[in-house]
Amino acid sequence: MDILKGGNLLVAFVAELAMLAAFVVWALGLDQAGWLKWLIAVVAVVVAATAWGIFAAPKSGMRLGEPWLTVFKVAMFALAVLALQAAGRTEWAVVLGVVAAANLVLMHAWGQA
Repeated sequence: MDILKGGNLLVAFVAELAMLAAFVVWALGLDQAGWLKWLIAVVAVVVAATAWGIFAAPKSGMRLGEPWLTVFKVAMFALAVLALQAAGRTEWAVVLGVVAAANLVLMHAWGQA
């Protein structure tokens, strides 16, 4: 069971990276000048990563308590899924949404949240 729990933590980390990548995919698909797309991508990733680091990181002094931590995580992943959908990457959006949801459920079931 420890291997499964460790694997779930790895999936959580990969899903968080995928969330950030989703914002980049969205920004690069915008109908803007090339440099502006990259600027928007960088800002989106910095804002998302900073919010995650402040409110969801395990060692943050300002980490949210339950149920707000779960609400925050669901909202962040939902934004990433919507970003992928807006970029025309429906399949990626579905995969990220399903993986993130399953991961969050298992995190709670196994006391990893």
